[in-house]
Amino acid sequence: MRLQDLNIFLHVIEHGSQHRAAEVLELTQSTVSKALVRLEQDVGMQLFDRNSRGLDTTEAGRTLIRHAKKVLLAVNDLENELEDQGLARAGSVRLGSLPYLVPSLISPLLATFFVNRPLATFSIETHLSARLIALLQNGEVDLSMAATPKDPPPDLESLPLGPLTLQIVARADHPRLHLFTNMANLAQERWAMPAASLYLRQWLEERFTLIGLPAPRLAVESTASPVVFAELLRRSDLLSIMPPRVVQHAEGRGLVAIQGTGMSWDQELSIFWRKDSYLSPICRDFRDAVIRYCSETGI
Repeated sequence: MRLQDLNIFLHVIEHGSQHRAAEVLELTQSTVSKALVRLEQDVGMQLFDRNSRGLDTTEAGRTLIRHAKKVLLAVNDLENELEDQGLARAGSVRLGSLPYLVPSLISPLLATFFVNRPLATFSIETHLSARLIALLQNGEVDLSMAATPKDPPPDLESLPLGPLTLQIVARADHPRLHLFTNMANLAQERWAMPAASLYLRQWLEERFTLIGLPAPRLAVESTASPVVFAELLRRSDLLSIMPPRVVQHAEGRGLVAIQGTGMSWDQELSIFWRKDSYLSPICRDFRDAVIRYCSETGI
């Protein structure tokens, strides 16, 4: 099998059509079609069921998707390692991070890191933890700094960074703020929350269920960081969860942490990388620098 054919195949899957894949790859549609024909000849089975709805993958096609991703990631690792050895360049790091770690942790760390690696380059993707893990598994970033899941993915390795404190927040002039002395007092409030698939939402709901309360009443949910709800909270009676840094700085203007029993808790964070994959020297150096920084200063 040709590596280019595998790459074309995965682009067809990602974009849902040969035409769109050809545009993205800047190839002719004929080149894309020939690549798929060659793959089907190599496999000896059809990869697609072609129908009026477009292209549906067969069982053989789904098997090829799974292995093609691994093959292309391995080739990319090989090319990166050989390039690092051959050119001895400063290198680059593709980093995934929770949004609120960028100003408090990553920016000051980079300032010291560049002292010894002035030619290093970084690209930083900010998302919530579930998306960060997916980006890493897909090979779109080299390292991810994210919440530690209960069941860590078996294809990733990680090292702990320590706890990040989260707290329940409301606007400073919330009319019922003086009544919020424990979690039970929040049972009838409405919330601006992370989406149901995200770790933050799951942990928040566990805080309620552990003491026999129903899940928080949803008003709005988002896959973005809870920080985006700051202005909404200032203009409404909704509650949300945020790190102390947000409340203490400009983006948290007009918000306060609720001081009742059980209103704050720690969320463990880790730095992740793909197991059994090549991690460039500069990525390893930065990973180790993150761990040292967190052990010395906290998150």
